[in-house]
Amino acid sequence: MEATHTIKRTCLACGQEGAIRVSRREAAFGLVDIHQILGKQCPNCGANTFSTVQTLVNLDETLLKEWATNEDLHLTPQDEELLLADELYLNLILLALDHFSVVDQKRNILLEALCIIVYDNSLKDNSHKDEALKQRVIKALNERKAQLKLADDWIMDYIKEVVYPQLTLG
Repeated sequence: MEATHTIKRTCLACGQEGAIRVSRREAAFGLVDIHQILGKQCPNCGANTFSTVQTLVNLDETLLKEWATNEDLHLTPQDEELLLADELYLNLILLALDHFSVVDQKRNILLEALCIIVYDNSLKDNSHKDEALKQRVIKALNERKAQLKLADDWIMDYIKEVVYPQLTLG
């Protein structure tokens, strides 16, 4: 695979910088540990505390399908639903829910991401609310009631309190 993404680290003690190049897939799923490659200690001062910077990978259908169908892959160490709760990923989420054999945990994350989109666009203090996007996602959730019911225990109560009344759950 072609190395297209850079992961950088900086020693917090002396400022020594190091970097490695990884593939989109490796970057998307955090499959490469920069410290294993460059060493756990700074080559300049021997310290072992670093700041690490890596740009996020915009997911495409191939990467999202691989993530959604493999319980061992992760987009971030936590809060994957927050990363996915973006209009950029709406069509991919719906595609995954409707056409991939999504593992249960990933289905829950995808549905929670949809709920977060509705939640964020329902907040009165959100000056960037997108009513059209919110209505589109509400329609999508209403069309996937059975899947949403399976994810119910996964979705945070404070999100359900705002989102569920806007749905036709019946």
